[in-house]
Amino acid sequence: MKRPLIPHLRWGVALVTGIVLTGACSATAGQAPSAVRLGGAHPAAGPRASALWHADPARGTADFEGTETKPGTVKVVDDPAGQHGKSFALHTSGDKIDGPTRVRVETRGHRTGSGPLRYSRDGDVFYIGWRSMWGPLPTKKGEWVVLWQLKDYGSGAATPPLSLRARGDGTVDLEYCDPQLKTTQLWHAPIALGTWHDFVLGIKVSKDPARGWVRLWHDGTAQKLPGGTEQYPAATLRGDWVTDKWGIYRSDGVKGPATALLNSPAVGRSYQDAAPKD
Repeated sequence: MKRPLIPHLRWGVALVTGIVLTGACSATAGQAPSAVRLGGAHPAAGPRASALWHADPARGTADFEGTETKPGTVKVVDDPAGQHGKSFALHTSGDKIDGPTRVRVETRGHRTGSGPLRYSRDGDVFYIGWRSMWGPLPTKKGEWVVLWQLKDYGSGAATPPLSLRARGDGTVDLEYCDPQLKTTQLWHAPIALGTWHDFVLGIKVSKDPARGWVRLWHDGTAQKLPGGTEQYPAATLRGDWVTDKWGIYRSDGVKGPATALLNSPAVGRSYQDAAPKD
């Protein structure tokens, strides 16, 4: 992540984010591929008119299926960097509400005029795009802060098949958890705080790792995944359906307030539908 840090963010709320995975997928297995801006360029980005869903800050949080604040707030604010207009700010004080509950503040899912958009049908292909800025972002070696996750729900739900995590070593990575709960690091890069970064994830929905797949673009460039290709076979469906969560959900070893800024989240059938637009 090579964009320069913003010299000073004139915003009253400190920025930070985290999300966390539970269960057996808290340890990483497999080899990590080389990370930053590898692979081919993305297709030319077009208008979002054909997106299946996008969140409009003018509607507050109404375009999300829900929010989870334990503790925290989800608000609409002006971009402190002055680049991308109104954005969602997810902030937590970092103080646990009780012993068993991990700190989290997240958006959950997608609300549309015809009901919630959920990824549940085998063979469907979706592209999920957004722009994130983090900071401050407390991390700790051996702990994790998840920045996005493909969360599973319903019967058979066990643990998210995909998650984007900040580690305590100054990196961010995309982790895949297979049906046997074995984890593989698909991609990693240095994490830079106080600056915007674009992400697009392509997924083919399936419980069968031979049918499903995942792709990743970072800051407009397709990334190389394990095996040196831009498409990795993966079981992307667990439980009855999966959906997106953005925000803060982290392991108990990470302390302190945190905030994530989220801009231009969208879901479509193509890269062009989902990629963040200026």
